[in-house]
Amino acid sequence: MIENTLFKINYWTTSVINFKDKKPQLQKLVKSFPEKRHGLQTFATNRQSDRSGFAEAFVNICDRELNMLSQKLKKDIQIEDIWSVSYKSGEYHTPHNHGTIGLTGILYLEMDKKSPTTTYIQPWQNIYSDTTMYFNMPVHEGLITIIPKFISHFTQPNKSKKIKRIISFDMKIL
Repeated sequence: MIENTLFKINYWTTSVINFKDKKPQLQKLVKSFPEKRHGLQTFATNRQSDRSGFAEAFVNICDRELNMLSQKLKKDIQIEDIWSVSYKSGEYHTPHNHGTIGLTGILYLEMDKKSPTTTYIQPWQNIYSDTTMYFNMPVHEGLITIIPKFISHFTQPNKSKKIKRIISFDMKIL
């Protein structure tokens, strides 16, 4: 009997180069686009606000990391949307995805060791138990993770007293 893989889902990670120097720049950038709580959301974000200039400023800071992804894909990429999210103690994000075509990224800007990582949901059930499969990627401050937009994901409640803050961005592959 021959075993093969029918499907494979790639993801990419990279640490922000010179994160110690870039972190204050990224924090200043996020501060210039204030986060608020909206409706039923259990976190603060600036996604519902005007973020004109956010993508360009982010690309100026993280151009090397984005170029590495472009080289790996052997395709050009373009940020379609970008926003930040912060989670106080007890706050979380429910399962969601970002669409069907393209990639989505998360830069972990501020993260305590007690903060939960992002949990990814496998798009098909386990073949033995018919249960949902989860994947928790090990992450740390300064890490960028890139996944296909269609992968559903969420975060557990923040157990830290410190705010967990991310910058999330959606990209199209050109």
